[in-house]
Amino acid sequence: MNRIPLPQSRAARTGLVVLAVIVAVNVIGALVDALVPSPGGPPSSSFATKPHGLAAWAELARRNGIQVRALRDAPSRTSLTGGGTVAVMDAGGLTGDEARALRAFAERGGRVIAAGEPRGWTATLLGNRDLPDWDDDGPESARRLAGAPETAGVARVKTAGDGRWTRAGDTQRALAGDEGSLLLLRQTGRGRIALLADSSPLQNRLLDEDDNAALALALGGRGPLTFVESVHGYGPQRGLAAIPARFGWALIGLLLAALVFMAARGRRLGPPERERRELAPPRRAYVDSLAATMARGKAREEAVEPVRAEARRRLARRAGLREDAEPEAWLAAARGAGLDDDAVRALTERAKDDEGVVATGRALAALAGPPGHDTGRHDAGAA
Repeated sequence: MNRIPLPQSRAARTGLVVLAVIVAVNVIGALVDALVPSPGGPPSSSFATKPHGLAAWAELARRNGIQVRALRDAPSRTSLTGGGTVAVMDAGGLTGDEARALRAFAERGGRVIAAGEPRGWTATLLGNRDLPDWDDDGPESARRLAGAPETAGVARVKTAGDGRWTRAGDTQRALAGDEGSLLLLRQTGRGRIALLADSSPLQNRLLDEDDNAALALALGGRGPLTFVESVHGYGPQRGLAAIPARFGWALIGLLLAALVFMAARGRRLGPPERERRELAPPRRAYVDSLAATMARGKAREEAVEPVRAEARRRLARRAGLREDAEPEAWLAAARGAGLDDDAVRALTERAKDDEGVVATGRALAALAGPPGHDTGRHDAGAA
């Protein structure tokens, strides 16, 4: 079984470790999010699972055989087709055309649920007739006042007290508490409009209280139940926008991991690194070249004298000679140091020609090495 080759450099190995960590974190995060999703979503959205969302209402309707839809497009005559119920929950704003499209849907026989604080578009939805008055200090409990399809099976509901109708106008009061009305109904064409002052009875946090679940099923009717999600920031999903958020983050993590991997395995910028460190030239070659240079000069003896003096100094230190030692002692010490005859003469005589200059340089090269080094003899033999 072949093993995957790993890079040798520390930087590449570090990059692979970072890559593995990023991939692992993204995979674990995606699995945790898929198996145990965290509550989230905007308030009063059928996609929201947090306490102020309506995901529980949507799931309750599905379990009771009601078809549930999410309208991501803006309400219009083309997007609101057929019958059933359309829920516009805590909509911050709708255009006049969108409000007229909702009213036309009700006139054709559908039901429109408008919940929360009324806005400018609410008047268009109601046909600019006698409008009810709203206040944000509502009752925490409401009871049924009159029989209607929208309150079938409902006796009492619990609220968070976030809104009430202080005056009903020309609408019918269906649910009310001691401090105001919770649900108003109005006949519009062949359909109906339900005005819910406070959407909290239908939210996840209170759906299991009192008869709140029964109210949710009664308002949904026989279906289909369509939640207008464009008012909560959910537009049409196309292209990359159709990818769920958790998978989008996973893709981003994988992209970053790929970039780290490329950086770890890719060729570094700049010139290639040499396989071996370039060493300084051998000292003998340097001395030989220096001797040859001096030999080409006119003042041969003046140029070679410092080289001879340094060679004699090294020989004296090695052999323990004094500067005023006899020539025979110098000759014996030079031969004892392993110098050839030419190198020996170079240390004791003046340089008469080019060969003498080169021999002086070779003598210094031989004496520059450790004791017993036979460079002089080897060079002489090679010459």
